[in-house]
Amino acid sequence: MMLITDAHVNTAAGTHRPFFRMLDALGKTSEDIVFMGDIFDLWIALPGYEEAAHTRFLSWCREQKAGRKIGYIEGNHEFFLAEEKADAFSWATARAVLADGRGNLFCHGDCINRRDRNYLRFRELTKNRAVKQILRILPSGPFWAETIKKKLRHTNQAFRSALPREEILRFLSAARALGLKRIFVGHFHQEVFFRCGDTHLHILPDWMTTRRITRFNRRTGQVSHFRWEALDRHPPLPRKMG
Repeated sequence: MMLITDAHVNTAAGTHRPFFRMLDALGKTSEDIVFMGDIFDLWIALPGYEEAAHTRFLSWCREQKAGRKIGYIEGNHEFFLAEEKADAFSWATARAVLADGRGNLFCHGDCINRRDRNYLRFRELTKNRAVKQILRILPSGPFWAETIKKKLRHTNQAFRSALPREEILRFLSAARALGLKRIFVGHFHQEVFFRCGDTHLHILPDWMTTRRITRFNRRTGQVSHFRWEALDRHPPLPRKMG
């Protein structure tokens, strides 16, 4: 299984080019893939708000899900994606966390820090059906998209400057109490490992600054991070038969 998070693809900055080159490389593999949020710098999945890069990505996912599972977990930079574009993925969710029934938990991570009340309030005010309907009828979609992007960039900077270790450990302890064994988290743009007993929590590297992706072997529990360009030096894991 391949995990990719926090690419923050931005066509104005040209980061879509290496991102789609990575997708071309991943297209030659057969492992399941989970996109763990904030893949684009902003994605409001409604007519009038999407760009050609969003459409191109969705086409790739629709094509690839015919031969493998393609999952998507919404991050804080995606709005209404799981509901509006569900057909592009094997599964998609707007939930903050997703358990796979095998003792593994996947989440974007933006709701872990419960002390970041400004952001949590912003999320509650923007990710709901009322806002979705308002955005559908607004004639000035691009203006509002840019406004949301600026707000996301500047929401509660003090909480974004350091890793909230206390809150992460609280989250890890709660996951362990539920019997979970391995947790994968994005959002924090750092590559960090935590352990509580036999429960492991991996904060994954952000693709935006590192170009690194993660491979998780659900059979052995092995986790590795590497630059996507090294895919050919990291042979794919064999599929479990039966």
